[in-house]
Amino acid sequence: MTTKTNFWVRFLGLEAGYGEGFILSELCGTIRPGTLTALIGPNGSGKTTLMRVFSGLLPYSGKLTLGERELSKIPRRELGRVVGVVPQQTRMNAPFTVYEVVTLGRLPHQGTSDEDDGFVLKAVARMELERLLFRDVTRLSGGEAQRVSVAAALAQDPPVMLLDEPASALDPRHTTRLFSLLRELAAEGKTVVATAHDVNLAAAFADFILAMKGGKILFDAPAKELNEAVLERVYDTPFEPYISVAGKRAWHATLSSTRVCPVKPPIARNK
Repeated sequence: MTTKTNFWVRFLGLEAGYGEGFILSELCGTIRPGTLTALIGPNGSGKTTLMRVFSGLLPYSGKLTLGERELSKIPRRELGRVVGVVPQQTRMNAPFTVYEVVTLGRLPHQGTSDEDDGFVLKAVARMELERLLFRDVTRLSGGEAQRVSVAAALAQDPPVMLLDEPASALDPRHTTRLFSLLRELAAEGKTVVATAHDVNLAAAFADFILAMKGGKILFDAPAKELNEAVLERVYDTPFEPYISVAGKRAWHATLSSTRVCPVKPPIARNK
């Protein structure tokens, strides 16, 4: 049974990159436990790089603490029990079954087989993979493979969940179910961070929005404070706000030279 956790992620003067140059520069921020934080920004803004740093997969300079400990000082096996990662690329080439891949999420724990099966079957059910349990993962669709990757991280049952574009291959129904699940995980006490290109999806489900551009953080605030002015700064294009029948706000990106005008209803003709 999942219990409440207290794994804050705090970073100060964080820098990281590949080769000689930095992609992330002097980042500072805090990600709270028991919340879902959506990481948004244009292509190449540094979102995936930041997630790789948080995952312990990329060296960094500056300060980055997980709970009360510097992340770089946490042993790899222990880190595997604390941080669950869903990478952006989820295609699988090895001829394992769905059950076998999800079971890999239990490797850091060395628990009993009965205990492991409980976590695996719960994860499979949460991602609606029961009918695919013994299918070869190389024969799955992109969306199915992505759900298997999420299920493996769920079976791991870590207090921190990092998901890089976890809905990129999912249909609308499974996208909504996934982000509803991420909200449930946050309510259980987990620290959940997910990158998303769909700003409306991020705003609808996240507690906090962290927006990046050019390797820097431009916006870090509650999701309810996101607005079209912030989005235009982040993406360099205007955004038009819309209000749904239920009163929820959404945005639509427009070209700089073209403003979208409301479509007038057709004039009713007398019969």
